[in-house]
Amino acid sequence: MPEIPQVNPTRMELLKQKQRLVMAQRAHDLLEDKRDDLIQRFLPLVKEVREMRSKVRQELERIYADFQISKMLSSEKEIEEALMWTEMRMDVEISGYTLMKAPQYRLTTEGEPLCYGFYGTNWKLDLALRSFLNLVPSLLHLAEKENEVQGLAKEIERTRRRVNALEYIFIPIVEQTVKHITMKLEERERAHIINLMKIKEMMEKTFAS
Repeated sequence: MPEIPQVNPTRMELLKQKQRLVMAQRAHDLLEDKRDDLIQRFLPLVKEVREMRSKVRQELERIYADFQISKMLSSEKEIEEALMWTEMRMDVEISGYTLMKAPQYRLTTEGEPLCYGFYGTNWKLDLALRSFLNLVPSLLHLAEKENEVQGLAKEIERTRRRVNALEYIFIPIVEQTVKHITMKLEERERAHIINLMKIKEMMEKTFAS
């Protein structure tokens, strides 16, 4: 049983506690609706992220396999020398935030990735580089979605804790406080009625004598 706070058992205090109880129950219902809405958004997003992650992983494995084949077709030294002269530049910046405060990214690219000479390199290296560049937007999109999933998970947990605090701590305390004050007021009312009856009895005896 929750511990009842020390309050004055007055009608004003009873009204105040009843108002607190109504507000707490209303807040509890709103938070429950919010939690359910977040969960409905969370589950499809988790499924989407898993599918995106699987596709990205498969594409990365294919790109890595192409790069390994390119190292077999040409010497590793030749490939390293070719990549040293790459003049392409990629920049990623945050362009905004979602409702869950997850960052949204914008990708900018400059230059040509295949600026090396074709002597000493092979088509598998070209394919691996171009495939990776085409995959970068998907990687950023996946990062956005994963951040959104993390933000939703944190908000769901935060909302769940608030619902539980209201349901199992705050509301029971206020309910017990209302019950306690009501009981005290009823005891006072009964004592007052008994006193009035005693006074009436004494007055009747006095007038009778």
